[in-house]
Amino acid sequence: MKKKTLFECIECGYQAPKYFGKCPQCNNWDSMVESQGETGDLESELALNKPIRLSEIDNLEFARDVTGIEEFDRVLGGGLVPNSIVLIGGEPGVGKSTLVMEIAGILAAKGKKLLYYSGEESAVQIKLRATRLEVNSDSILLLTMGNLEDLKAATKEHKPDILIIDSIQTINSKKGPLISGSVSAMKYITAEISELAKKNNITTLIIGHITKDGQIAGPKTLEHMVDAVLYFQGELKSDLRVLRAEKNRFGPINELGIFQMVKEGLKPINDPSLIFLQNRKSDESGIAIFPAINGLRSILIEIQSLVTESPFVGNPRRIAVGFDGYRMSMLISIIEKKLKLPFYKSDVFLNIAGGLMIRETAADLAVVSALISSYKNFTVPKDTIIIGEVGLTGEIRPVSFIENRVKEAHRQGFKKFILPALQAELPDFKEISLFPVDNLYDLYNKIKN
Repeated sequence: MKKKTLFECIECGYQAPKYFGKCPQCNNWDSMVESQGETGDLESELALNKPIRLSEIDNLEFARDVTGIEEFDRVLGGGLVPNSIVLIGGEPGVGKSTLVMEIAGILAAKGKKLLYYSGEESAVQIKLRATRLEVNSDSILLLTMGNLEDLKAATKEHKPDILIIDSIQTINSKKGPLISGSVSAMKYITAEISELAKKNNITTLIIGHITKDGQIAGPKTLEHMVDAVLYFQGELKSDLRVLRAEKNRFGPINELGIFQMVKEGLKPINDPSLIFLQNRKSDESGIAIFPAINGLRSILIEIQSLVTESPFVGNPRRIAVGFDGYRMSMLISIIEKKLKLPFYKSDVFLNIAGGLMIRETAADLAVVSALISSYKNFTVPKDTIIIGEVGLTGEIRPVSFIENRVKEAHRQGFKKFILPALQAELPDFKEISLFPVDNLYDLYNKIKN
């Protein structure tokens, strides 16, 4: 096997046989470092793995490792799948290490053997967190400040059932790229850990840092190498945390798990609708309630808007938090066209309370209601849920999962529903009032009374 010298950009992973002061691909200066590549005669290498017939593979039934943390198990689709690799990303301090330590304590109590690797904290620091979370088990082994070779040796010696990596950006290897956290290093380390876990039948939890754009730091190929990608999010000034599945080979995606950070650790919130509506002021203008679908359940959230006269003549501000800003601008244009309300003179601010993100068009009608309510300074009728997609011509279009949305809202005590006219028949609900709307004119007449 021959070795050749390559120069690789630590920012984007671009490789070249010679050094560049400025990376030709990402244009960063002084980002090229020397690394070792390997070449060889592929025809001379022996095949170590051979294909097998699909019909010869037995249908295996597997039992998930249920952690007992309901919100975590929900996001994964019922628990950890044996031998799977789960990548958990989040901002520093959001509670990733707390979450995996709680999981470790529960699985250790169920007889699982765990190996916990940390490249950021000492054993004493991890012990302090474990003590605070009341986790103390001989089945949890700690390995700190090591490298990939140390991790492989410890895995081979102790044969754990669960492997926890905190975090992937801190692991380096004597054989791989020299700079820890670089694109090439992370690709190499993740590939090695994936092979280690699959060959030894180890369920693996990997913590990853995220960039300022909210994406897991490193090449996108990291997410393709693992079985599930979870994002742990939350404002550091708030005690609410949201766990979201971005990828899951064994369960639904876009499922949400809601937690509350307390002194004893992370507390799962089994009824998140109550949390997001607990500080609601129903007598204020600019507020509408919408039942959002997240994975397999509906969560009631509050949509808030503020429409005020703009000091910037001809250039009003349009700011949306938790909602697509381009779609909000589109809805404002539809309101101006169909209801003749001059929003072009006003600054518009839209916020999804609780820090959630709405990606579904079913929230259009609730957003429009909140905007009109704030502009005209009247209150949307109390105990009213608003559901529907708004088309460019102002028509109200039907939405998916309408019965699930109505069921959750009714459980929370709401009895009035403004919804698309094509979905105005819900025979399973007898104690509610339905107000069907065909277009924005109908909506305006319903909410102004």
